[in-house]
Amino acid sequence: MSTRGRVIGLGQAAAGDDQVGLAVIEHLRSLGAPECLELLLAPEPSALLSLLETPAPVVLVDAVLATPAGEVLVLEPDELEQRGLSTMSTHGVGVSQAVALARLLSPSGVSPSIRIVGVSISRPERFQRGLSPEVAAAVPRAAEQVLRAVSSHDPGAFPCMSPR
Repeated sequence: MSTRGRVIGLGQAAAGDDQVGLAVIEHLRSLGAPECLELLLAPEPSALLSLLETPAPVVLVDAVLATPAGEVLVLEPDELEQRGLSTMSTHGVGVSQAVALARLLSPSGVSPSIRIVGVSISRPERFQRGLSPEVAAAVPRAAEQVLRAVSSHDPGAFPCMSPR
């Protein structure tokens, strides 16, 4: 198992603002993300089941149906349902359900620290390339929140990450 922190961007490349998770990962790569971070892509929440198996912190980046579009939210998985927020999924399994299922299937194997950096979108668009201006403007802010979420952990776990 990897001890690097995992940042997982969720989304579909041809689904308009739903691809914001992928765009944040691309932005982090362009910044030269620290080697202690493993940057991964997942097309849908069901792909998270094996990706959440790590002792290291995990940050999930996904589109969240909320207004105003382009707002960046940092949440715990349980907060999605508590706040009435929905992440995007074309297969009926949302992020909070995927995290709960992963914890049920592998209670000792799933990361003990999972956070979600959500970017609010107004509505999903299928078969649309590119992000709306509001969501595109949120990508750098979401990337900064990802780095803050990872750097807020025990500095000994991630010596290459300094608190921001």
